[in-house]
Amino acid sequence: MASTYEIRDPVHRTILIDEEERRVVDHPWVQRLRHIKQLGFVSLVYPGAVHDRFQHSLGVMHLAAARFQRLLDARPAGLADFAAADLAYARRLARFAGLLHDVGHAPFSHTSEAYLPQVEQVVLPGDWYRAGQRPHGRPASHEDLSLAVVHGLARQGALDPELARDVCAVLSPAIRRSRRFSALGSLVGILRALVSGELDADRCDYLLRDSHFAGVTYGIYDLHRLTACETVLPGPDGPELGLDVHGVHALEGLLLARYHMFLQVYFHKTPPAFEHYLDRALAEGEITLPLARGLDDLVELRDDHVVTQLHAAAARGGLWSGRILAREPAKLVLRERLGGEMQENFLAQELADALAQAGCTVFRREARQVFTKLDGAGNTPGTARLLCERRVLGRSLVEPVTRHSELLAAFNRPIELRHTYVLRADAGRAAGVMERLGGW
Repeated sequence: MASTYEIRDPVHRTILIDEEERRVVDHPWVQRLRHIKQLGFVSLVYPGAVHDRFQHSLGVMHLAAARFQRLLDARPAGLADFAAADLAYARRLARFAGLLHDVGHAPFSHTSEAYLPQVEQVVLPGDWYRAGQRPHGRPASHEDLSLAVVHGLARQGALDPELARDVCAVLSPAIRRSRRFSALGSLVGILRALVSGELDADRCDYLLRDSHFAGVTYGIYDLHRLTACETVLPGPDGPELGLDVHGVHALEGLLLARYHMFLQVYFHKTPPAFEHYLDRALAEGEITLPLARGLDDLVELRDDHVVTQLHAAAARGGLWSGRILAREPAKLVLRERLGGEMQENFLAQELADALAQAGCTVFRREARQVFTKLDGAGNTPGTARLLCERRVLGRSLVEPVTRHSELLAAFNRPIELRHTYVLRADAGRAAGVMERLGGW
């Protein structure tokens, strides 16, 4: 019998891993995630939100596999033809894809995205990509770096090479699947839906985890009911992950949780200003974030690497670094919901110009969030489909879940917010400008 190890977790209580998984979990490149905060500067507002991406990655691994196992235990017709060994392999892929989906994040990930190298620095071997899918001519994303780390783990012997490639194929449709994984057919789509779909284990974990550590209830939803209502339904291209009609309200609860966390936590007025400070500290050379070599640089970088540089820069008189370490908040002068009336946008620009003319240091931070890509059949590019089953007079009817939720139509539209700030030292001048303009 294979050895298993228990990890105590505040959200899921107990997470079990086996010997093969422990070898990957213990690898320094994965342990690095202990030193990357999940929410960056959010802890300046919610002091408990100092949890890290390592905890989240374990949670996603646990949820992805537990939900896949629940589907198997329900013995749906769509999975009846698969051999037990193939289903076990698919479950292992779900676990490793969940564990490694965020492994490519750099320190203060949202700010550091702008400093990632060109994607050519982190591409995988050519035969790992599907024909015409090898990326080029663009900056790398943290998803690209995650794939590079998974390949590197295989190169170092921590992961079987075929398994590593199939993990990458779950995380990215650009990756060529092994012959074994290709033979699993519709299971590929189900695994991708569990790891990075509309009901994925990623958001299911981070909402509960972020709420727990931030000390808020905005992200709470009924995970048990949601997963209990998951099923495998016949889709136009074969079996796919779907939902029993009785789980629609739980799905709406998940969307509402994302909406409230975005407004109250993720885009709270304070953290974006500190992200701007960090961005300016990098842009003006107070600190550096060496990522030009791609993977070789990434695996050495942690949040404390940046914090150490901030202290040294502040000691040399670095203004932006000093503001971060002094926790000096910026003054929010305007919060806008973008996409509104042209007149409102004109007045906002007029205010920003007037503040700048008065000698204020003005800056803006924007955020855009799409809460769901569901739009019915999912045939439009950039949209998704989620099927729903209901029974009428004992007969099963499979329909798009959007037919059973009025909320989904509203959440399909993106929300774009923009905060306009001045430095704290300019708050008095800004108040005078706004008083002269009137109506602010």
